[in-house]
Amino acid sequence: NVRHRMVGRTVVVGDVPWVAQSAEAFLSKLFACSYSIAGLNVLSGNPADHLVHRHTHRVVRGSLLICGRPDGRLPALTSLEASTCLSVNQASSIQSLGGTCESITIGHNKSKLPLSHKAIYLKSHRPLFLSEKILDHIDAHEDSAREKLEEEQETQKTKMSLSGVASYIHENTVGRNGGRKLLDFSLSGSRKAKTTRSSASLMGAYVNLVRDSMKKRTQNDDANPAERVSSVIDLMIKEKQGLDNSRRVFNAIDCDGNGVISEEEFISAYQKTDVGISKEHLQHLFAEADIDDNGSLSFVDFLKVSRMPNLLAELNIKNRDKRGLVQVQASMERYFGEELRKHSQPGVNSMAMSQSQHFSMELYESRIASLQRFVAMTVMFHQMGMRVQSFFPKISFGLFGYRMDRTHSIMRIATTASPVSGADVRERMEQLRLMLKIERSVQLITRTW
Repeated sequence: NVRHRMVGRTVVVGDVPWVAQSAEAFLSKLFACSYSIAGLNVLSGNPADHLVHRHTHRVVRGSLLICGRPDGRLPALTSLEASTCLSVNQASSIQSLGGTCESITIGHNKSKLPLSHKAIYLKSHRPLFLSEKILDHIDAHEDSAREKLEEEQETQKTKMSLSGVASYIHENTVGRNGGRKLLDFSLSGSRKAKTTRSSASLMGAYVNLVRDSMKKRTQNDDANPAERVSSVIDLMIKEKQGLDNSRRVFNAIDCDGNGVISEEEFISAYQKTDVGISKEHLQHLFAEADIDDNGSLSFVDFLKVSRMPNLLAELNIKNRDKRGLVQVQASMERYFGEELRKHSQPGVNSMAMSQSQHFSMELYESRIASLQRFVAMTVMFHQMGMRVQSFFPKISFGLFGYRMDRTHSIMRIATTASPVSGADVRERMEQLRLMLKIERSVQLITRTW
């Protein structure tokens, strides 16, 4: 658009705070030494938080909005992607003389926003999560039913109304009793469906799946009230049995029979189950279990500890290194949740099981997906800065030019994160080590006194 060249150039970077701020610093440093006719004003914000309130009133013709888009195909991130898309659409709808800002989205979802100028798609190399597999399975069945219907229309040369098309797809993807015809999932880790869903479509699909699973669970409870009462009774019996088992384990660990578990008894009990575990690691476990910090565990403390899976699960873990740290093995599943679905109890809905993976989805977004978007932004910004840098020497036969890796403060792009002296860090470490030593000495004197 030629009219975009008649105004000042402003680039707004929208993503999670660490990506937006890092990309803003990178782009502003690339153009730090550029000439004023090619200068940039770089801003940043979080599209799920304050981007609309801080920057949309500054949007003018010629502004460039680069927004990172979370992977809304994961149900834990669907609402986050919907908020991001709403912010981009709101900023892209502001017009000046028929022109708007140029918005570019970067993400893993192939669905392009209608008001955005471009959509950069990042390929995914990870296996699908269980919820993605369920939705992809449904979409693949709808695609196959639609293709089969088109083939029948071509062969028979008959036309069917839109209601007939919808009913045909519904019959081939939904059972007569209202439940979806979900056959066994394919073992492939890639997507089978050809259609792509927008953020609003993804949110509606996942809401419907969760609603269907909750409806089936409610129907089963209402249809069998006797089984519901018996399950409650079984749960109460298991809690009573668990209390008795905890008492037996406590008495077995308490060798001297004084009613409390000392640190030596605690370490001895753990080392009987796992000889390779280190004593230092067990001492840290005991210190975490000793809630009142009196050097021993009463039965009440032991019960509280028994409800902490991160402590009692240590007894069953065998894959440890020499320091006693657990070594997490890589998953060999073709899609995340394959083993969970395979060993689940009969009658448990797959969508209900997928809710246990929401924390993993959030970790994937904060550790991997956001980093991929940041790398994509830096590659694009570097190419942008390189083209502007090489423009001036070409038109001036080498007379004019600048280096984009330098700034007016004679500082390169790769700078230290924080100008802290190494001596200060070393002195602080010595101080912390001394404080820890004094603290342990005080605890030892208190216990022996």
